[in-house]
Amino acid sequence: MSRIYHNQPLANLPVDSVSVKTTWDSVLECTKQGPGVILEGVIKGKARYCVTDKDNKKVRYYIFQVQTQRAHRRKFDSSGKEIEPNFSETTKISKGYLNSSYKTEAKGSTDKLTDQELSALVSRSELTSLGKKHGLPGCVTLWVEEAQLDKMELDTDDSVRVKTRGNSPFVLSIGKVENESATVSNYAGGEAVGASWTDKIMTIKSAASETTPQDSEIADDEWDD
Repeated sequence: MSRIYHNQPLANLPVDSVSVKTTWDSVLECTKQGPGVILEGVIKGKARYCVTDKDNKKVRYYIFQVQTQRAHRRKFDSSGKEIEPNFSETTKISKGYLNSSYKTEAKGSTDKLTDQELSALVSRSELTSLGKKHGLPGCVTLWVEEAQLDKMELDTDDSVRVKTRGNSPFVLSIGKVENESATVSNYAGGEAVGASWTDKIMTIKSAASETTPQDSEIADDEWDD
């Protein structure tokens, strides 16, 4: 059974009008820096902004204050295709055909981010000053284009999965997570978040459980914690 989503909880927000002393295109230059991040968290605050730049160009955004539960750097291969981040510094190797014993081996540096590292990557001083009156302690501020959420239903205390555009607070894709099933039921932007995260991870795990090599690798997937 399909469900119709709307942005009524967002559209009811009052609009804050602010201005910047530069062009909005120059503000967006930060989206081209670094690989960006993927994160899961809970919306704790929201606001609606109309920004006017020095050329009188107007752009409209929603600003979400997200209490982050987990975050990793986005990762890409040599061809530029996005790949699964390294969720853990170690991996378990099963010993024997009955998977009765394991050994732990180094897997390399994890792509997991601390709260401080995440904040440093997605914070921009010029944007922080614009939205400071809506800031909340312990939350990161994320900017989403108003048109991007035209058919989205997001409210305070909703769980979301987010990809950012480069190392910036601007959102490339956002999906609402149904906590009972940990699947994305409501989504906007980029590739399908559920397919690229949850479904892919579970497919890898399923395939691993069907193999019986003498030494097989079992990843410590921190998204399951």
